[in-house]
Amino acid sequence: MRFQAILRLKCSHCCQGAVFRRPFVMHRTCGHCGIVFERERGYFMMSVFVGYVMCFFVVIPVMVGLYLTIRPSMNGYLIGAVVALVLAIPLIFHYARVVWLHLDELMDPRPNPPT
Repeated sequence: MRFQAILRLKCSHCCQGAVFRRPFVMHRTCGHCGIVFERERGYFMMSVFVGYVMCFFVVIPVMVGLYLTIRPSMNGYLIGAVVALVLAIPLIFHYARVVWLHLDELMDPRPNPPT
């Protein structure tokens, strides 16, 4: 269930409310359960590290694909990596934040917010 919630960019607490209201703009709270997404100032700095790992999983297949097909010069590899990352930035940004929310919820579950 949690994996589906991550794929659908849903709340880490209830797995039903949307995390983003539009590209690159998060809801402050979950529309379904009311949990506040940002626990403290700088909370999403850890999602940067999740994004680094995701970038690795984007760039390595591109590099291997370039090596196996056209074997470009070093500049070709650099251009391939940059193009792949620029195209993946929206996905990496959104999923890094949602994955961090879910990891944090697994490590330190929050109580249900008061209604």
